[in-house]
Amino acid sequence: MNTFVGAELAPQRARFARERTEPAGHILEPEWSGERVLVRVGHPEPHFVGYGGPVEGPRELYDAISSEAMCGTAILDGVLVTDFEEEHELEVDPEGNAFVRQASPRTIFAAFDLIEVDGESFLGVPLLERKRHLEGVLRPSRNVRLTAYRSRDLRSWRETLQEQGFRRVVLKDQNSTYSPGSSNESWVVVEKIREAGRR
Repeated sequence: MNTFVGAELAPQRARFARERTEPAGHILEPEWSGERVLVRVGHPEPHFVGYGGPVEGPRELYDAISSEAMCGTAILDGVLVTDFEEEHELEVDPEGNAFVRQASPRTIFAAFDLIEVDGESFLGVPLLERKRHLEGVLRPSRNVRLTAYRSRDLRSWRETLQEQGFRRVVLKDQNSTYSPGSSNESWVVVEKIREAGRR
C-alpha cells in the first residue's frame, strides 16, 4: 500500500476571487457550507482530517459513508454539511390528508473528489477522471451526496445554484492533479462569473 494515506495528508485548498471570466477547460461546482475534510474509509483513525489535522465527525456518518463505499479503502474529499435539511415534500396520510413532513436537520457528507482507492493513489490523475472513479466508488444516499458539476454554461448554472441557496461556486481546471495541503490557481472559489470576452 502507498504511504501517502497517513493522517498528515490535508485537503487541497482553493484560492478566492470575487470575479472571474468563464474559462475554457474548467468545471463548476457549488461551494458547500460546512467543514472541509478528507474521509479515510477503511483506514485507522482518524477517519476525518481537515486542514489542521484530525476532525471530530459523527461516527454514524462515517459508518454511513463506509457502507456506501464500494471498495476496501478510500480517501474522499468533501464537506461535512451540518444542519442540512431536505426540501419539504408534500405527503398523504392513510386517510388521504395532505401534510408536509418536517425533517430534522442532520449532518451529511458532500463528496467531490477521490484521492485513493484500495491503496492506489489518484493524486496524479486528472480531475475529471478522479470524478468518474468517485461516481463508481461511492453510492449517493440520504447522508452521502455526490456533488454535481458542470463543464458548460458556467455563468447561467451559477445563477441556478444561487437560487438553490449556494452563495459561491468553485471553478476547477478539469485536467488538474491533486496537491494535498496546498493552494493553486487550478481551484478558485468565485462569487461572480463574467461571460468570456466581457470586462
